Amino acid sequence: MSATEYHHSDEQTLSPQVPAPPIVSSLEDLGVPSAVVENLVLKHLAAFPKSDILHLAQSLGIVTHLIDEILADLRKKSLVEVFQPSAQSLFSESAKSHVRYALSELGMSQADVAFKKDAYIGAVPVSLSVYNEMVENQDLRAQLISRPDVESALSDVYGANRLVPVLGPAINSGRALLLYGHAGTGKSFVAARILNSLNTSVYIPHAVYAAGNIIKVFSEQHHKPVDRYHNRDVISLKSHYDKRWVLCERPNVQVGGELTMDMLEVNHSEHNRIWIAPLQMIANNGILVIDDLGRQPMPVATLLNRWIVPMEYNYDHLSLPNGQQITIPFVLTMAFSTNLDPQTIADPAFLRRLGYKIQFQPLLENDYINLWSDLSASKGVEVLSSAFETLLNLHSLHKIGYFPCLPKDILGISQDIIQFEEIKPQLDSTILQRAWDLYFTADEHGGSVL
Repeated sequence: MSATEYHHSDEQTLSPQVPAPPIVSSLEDLGVPSAVVENLVLKHLAAFPKSDILHLAQSLGIVTHLIDEILADLRKKSLVEVFQPSAQSLFSESAKSHVRYALSELGMSQADVAFKKDAYIGAVPVSLSVYNEMVENQDLRAQLISRPDVESALSDVYGANRLVPVLGPAINSGRALLLYGHAGTGKSFVAARILNSLNTSVYIPHAVYAAGNIIKVFSEQHHKPVDRYHNRDVISLKSHYDKRWVLCERPNVQVGGELTMDMLEVNHSEHNRIWIAPLQMIANNGILVIDDLGRQPMPVATLLNRWIVPMEYNYDHLSLPNGQQITIPFVLTMAFSTNLDPQTIADPAFLRRLGYKIQFQPLLENDYINLWSDLSASKGVEVLSSAFETLLNLHSLHKIGYFPCLPKDILGISQDIIQFEEIKPQLDSTILQRAWDLYFTADEHGGSVL
């Protein structure tokens, strides 16, 4: 396994799979009720008093003339007050651009009502129908990948030659994957790298409006923007796209033993009423990895049954806070990862529904040594030949496989020892033995890895 993770270096690396969503030039074409947009403006002004039009346009992701229209309506309703610049320059162009807006007393009351419904502040949501259409158009199966694509994505993954022939067809199929094998064999790492073979970026909405609810979709944790200009002020229509969307790398969502069933439904945070999209909606057009399958608090059967309909029909039903239900596309690569024997955690009927079951095994000896050499060189540590001999003997003696996690972990402990002893950055047999004994427990010398 590669010692370092790979990230796309710039926006030129990826190409959008679909044309950019055009900027909306009328309130009617936003696809959401005008009251929703007005409430967003009220909440924004409550949180950021005396904002100007440019600030509001940037925050709401819509062009300035739409903000003008909304503010005009709010002023007619006596909900907004205007703070003009000095009287001397009242009619100059610069003065108009520095006009500030704040809520009146009545406006504050209306903002409180809006906050009680939901506390979302941000870009105007896109409609559910527009969202569904965009997700379907960005289906990763629309652009089949070839062997060179996968080889390039896994170019610095040791042992990739054994994975490419099975991962390539699996990605193109769009079907769910089961990745199984010992801990430390690189299942989660490789799953995250799968997306690199697609070479395409996708548009993710800040939020979606569905059946009277605003659902926050864009996540700083899971979505990586590739457009360095996505936060630029929305001033004109020229050379811009609808800033209610963010051009991102394909989502890579990984969740392990902390997964609960609530995370798979539209839910709100403990501290405020912002309705958050479930993990599978956040992962649409990307990959969702359920790591450590079998270690979640709910029974495996309960978790697996949740995915039967989405995996079979490529859509998912979500229950909303107001009791209504919506249908969204389920257009993503679903990967289950486990260190356990698949036969012990799922019944044969469900295992048959998983299109590809890929076993991850320890590295071959040559790949393992090469990984040690490359990683130690990157860390500035010289590994003596005697240390390599000791390393291989320890593996043989304790019947421990050549797991790709070991070089990084054991080398890290070795560096700690070297720094503490204030000695030359050189890994010999003695230091390696000390690091090995610190890494493994006495029981683990029977053959398993942390």
